Amino acid sequence: MSSMKKKADIKVTKKLEPYLYLLPVFALFGVFTFYPLIRTVVMSLSSVNSMGEIVKFAGLKNFHTLFRAEQFWKSFRTTFVFAACLVPLELLIGVTLGLLADNRKKKTSPIRTIFALPMSISYACGAMIWLMMFNPTAGLINSVIGKPISWSGDRIYAMLMIIITTCWLTAGMNFIYVLSGLQSVPDELYECSRLEGAGYLQTVRHITLPCISPTLFFLLVINTVNAFQIFTQVKLMTKGGPGGSTSVMAYSIYESAFVSNRWGYASAQSIVFFVILLIISIIQFKAEKKGVFYQ
Repeated sequence: MSSMKKKADIKVTKKLEPYLYLLPVFALFGVFTFYPLIRTVVMSLSSVNSMGEIVKFAGLKNFHTLFRAEQFWKSFRTTFVFAACLVPLELLIGVTLGLLADNRKKKTSPIRTIFALPMSISYACGAMIWLMMFNPTAGLINSVIGKPISWSGDRIYAMLMIIITTCWLTAGMNFIYVLSGLQSVPDELYECSRLEGAGYLQTVRHITLPCISPTLFFLLVINTVNAFQIFTQVKLMTKGGPGGSTSVMAYSIYESAFVSNRWGYASAQSIVFFVILLIISIIQFKAEKKGVFYQ
């Protein structure tokens, strides 16, 4: 009986062992992901005082207030416009830099290092650097253009300033991924292309881009999520101005929670924000089957 009990204990231990190794990960996810998510859902359905304490259950009142607020729809439109302008530019820059550095016959290590440099700079530092460059009186950008443009004082220029800054900050990451995808394209395909007499642009269109389409799809998803979650550049460069023209959803949530102390309202915004990102990601993964080719 004792030997059978020992065998049973050993089987139980073997079954529990993998979960014990995963326990630290589950603990971290529970503390920093699942608990905040549950807490946000609860607060979105409650009346919350300025100290962040739940007073009473409020049902869908916060969501009703949210969908009737003009500021919410304004930040919603601003976020979509920003993402629609930014994501294609990020992919275009990443592909362009990758093609420029993908020379298999010549050593391009210095060029690759230069292209990847923005990855070593934090978003906060990068935003401050570009803010000084866009300074209307002493900035480098206006000196090169030769016009005294008030970048942070005009709605279109303010959005353009953030887009340029973000494109530069994300260029290194996009370049690295695109370059790794280009390195995996078989040389035989390029040889066949040359034998068929295809030009460079034809080769890129019909061979290179289809071969790296899984990488481009990954970057499309990542860049879209990052574009919707942009906060640092807006906070440091424009503070949502002028006139709320650059107040994207993430910054609007920050203002509602930490400036106005409307915790329940901000929680409702966060839930809606999460659902929007989820829907966009589902649509992108549905479209993956039509536009992505796996070797």
